[in-house]
Amino acid sequence: MLTFFLFCLLAGCVAGFLAGLFGIGGGMVIVPMMVYLLPIVGVPDSLLMSTALGTSFATIVVTAFSSAQRHHKLGNVVWSTLKYFAPALMISAFISGQYISKLPHDVSSKLFACLVVYLAAKMILSIKPKNIDPNKKITPLSSIIGGALIGMASSVAGIGGGGFIVPFLNSRNVDIKKAIGTSAFCGMLMGIAGMLSFMVSGWNAQGMPPYSVGFVYFPAVLGITVTSFFTSKLGANATNKLPVPTLKKAFAAFLIVVAINMLLK
Repeated sequence: MLTFFLFCLLAGCVAGFLAGLFGIGGGMVIVPMMVYLLPIVGVPDSLLMSTALGTSFATIVVTAFSSAQRHHKLGNVVWSTLKYFAPALMISAFISGQYISKLPHDVSSKLFACLVVYLAAKMILSIKPKNIDPNKKITPLSSIIGGALIGMASSVAGIGGGGFIVPFLNSRNVDIKKAIGTSAFCGMLMGIAGMLSFMVSGWNAQGMPPYSVGFVYFPAVLGITVTSFFTSKLGANATNKLPVPTLKKAFAAFLIVVAINMLLK
């Protein structure tokens, strides 16, 4: 248990910094690490991916809250974009989580890896500067559709949706740094919805270790959030000090590393 907890502390350091830097909930780091670590505490193979996803969402609540708080102080959260977008994200994430938790471990693992590859490719292709239509704004309809789709995809990967939310907002003329800050706040909301969904869907699951609620293993949540709460502030501070091209390249490199890790597993 001590070794498991120490690894969770390390995962929290990395996930927290990336959450603040990229406006994500850290799930893309946490989920793969949980898949490797949860067998140590006796999580059955058949429940491994669901528990990794549920636990990831629970950590996102704390990690993204810390990051969002810092971004708010920096003036990087565009509150006007959230009226329709945030509810659509949360409802979609909750409903999708109910279905994702029922999938076989191998299927959900492959879906996760495919999403990571997609996000990596998308960010690489968007690194080159391109003209954004100045008339392309966020509308109620685009917010609802975009929120629903992003919530669904994020449930598959146990993430706060930063890899989808940041480019979505940026493509609609939201400054990249403000898109990252707004994404951090959305990640917190997504974490709440996803955590509740996996707790409910795994309520009667057999074979889960002590201190689990549904598919959320709280000792892991504690270990990760103890360090991620603080390192996410360091990442958020770095956002305003790095140039935009560097941010995009760093985000793409991060996604590629995670994709390779999952595909080679």
